[in-house]
Amino acid sequence: MDNIVLRFTFAQRIIILLISLFIFSLIGSVFVALLTRNGITTESLRLATIVQDCVIFIAPAIATAVLISVIPAGFLCINSGFRFPMFLLALTAMIVSMPVMNLIVNLNEQLSLPEALSGLEEWMRQAETKAQDSVKILLGTSSVLSLIINLLIVGVLAGVSEEIFFRGALQRVLATSSINPHCAIWLSALIFSAFHLQFFGFFPRLLLGAYFGYLLYWSKSLWLPIIAHTLNNSLVVFTMWLGEVKGDKTMEAIDNWGMASPTLILASIIMTFFTLRYMYRYRRV
Repeated sequence: MDNIVLRFTFAQRIIILLISLFIFSLIGSVFVALLTRNGITTESLRLATIVQDCVIFIAPAIATAVLISVIPAGFLCINSGFRFPMFLLALTAMIVSMPVMNLIVNLNEQLSLPEALSGLEEWMRQAETKAQDSVKILLGTSSVLSLIINLLIVGVLAGVSEEIFFRGALQRVLATSSINPHCAIWLSALIFSAFHLQFFGFFPRLLLGAYFGYLLYWSKSLWLPIIAHTLNNSLVVFTMWLGEVKGDKTMEAIDNWGMASPTLILASIIMTFFTLRYMYRYRRV
């Protein structure tokens, strides 16, 4: 794994990551409970989100990197940059993949489990509804200040914190084993998607997580997936603000773009494939 000097065995590194996550999750959960003890409001939810991002995601990732690596920043891949063409390719891939991703989102939302698992499906839908309700509360008022705060918390901070933990720590720790690096990427993406407890958006988020993982793997810099994740989150926040608060149809238009056109979906698949292929050829070896 690169030229980073590591301490402990792979199994011990996994244990260190899990223990760090457990300890900081307990601490974060206490703070979140205190912040929301008088009810969930926009302000308390925003503060709780900041605590979650900083304490539950960033803190265990940094603690793990410090404990297992001689160069923590190098282990997390935050001490290196990326070439600008890689960013342009990453942005292009996100844009051209939108029609096929919209189709996958739509198909995932229509997921229905067998009758024997109706109880599980009901729980999944309740979790989905609860998550959507939380997002609406988080959006707050229609002011521009509220939008800026949400962009900073949901767009920037969430993008940074989730990438530091799931790609910088989890994926990198998994990659220190003898398993194929692609397995590390997809396993991290699987855990990333499952963590959100939004099962009717599970597969699109799984693909998105894998995409961020490959951005790290190809560029050797965590900053590229951080920027891509931040842009993705910020676009969602901005369009939801326009739709929910201003009555704008931008979000609906983006969500439905290309789904009714098989030709556009096929073009999306082909263009995404060749963009990713070119990105792979341009990767940092």
